[in-house]
Amino acid sequence: MNVILKISIILLFFGCSNVNTLTQNPPLVNLIVQKDKYSLILKHYFYKNFRTYNKSLAEFNVVTNLKFHEKSALSNSGTNNLNVIKGTIDFQIFNKSKTTLILSSSISSSINTGAVSSLYGVDENNNFAKERLSKYLASKLYRSILLKIHHNEN
Repeated sequence: MNVILKISIILLFFGCSNVNTLTQNPPLVNLIVQKDKYSLILKHYFYKNFRTYNKSLAEFNVVTNLKFHEKSALSNSGTNNLNVIKGTIDFQIFNKSKTTLILSSSISSSINTGAVSSLYGVDENNNFAKERLSKYLASKLYRSILLKIHHNEN
């Protein structure tokens, strides 16, 4: 009985091992950003996803524009003022020579920051929130570009 149990466990783990998985490398994407702190953070975390790329596929240029908007909001109880920071990336995907516009779109996300009493704390809180938004928007931009490029190739 013990042998049958071991054999069934082995077959359970290795029974589906003959499934072929095809991992395709994405094409090379040249990300063109502004020269500010948060755009460079966006570019750094965007390229963290591109470890390998397929040199035989067409290259793309992506021109981005990262903007932040801040506004005040009230908490649920209505006693504390909160800040809502909204980050928006406007991007355009071009071919390598920037002659053909493939797609123009935007991605946005927002984050709530708590009420801080000191001026230094408010500035640092907003900086950290913008850094987190830049990192998150980089991953959303990466996924969106891959979906758009893959859709255009098919």
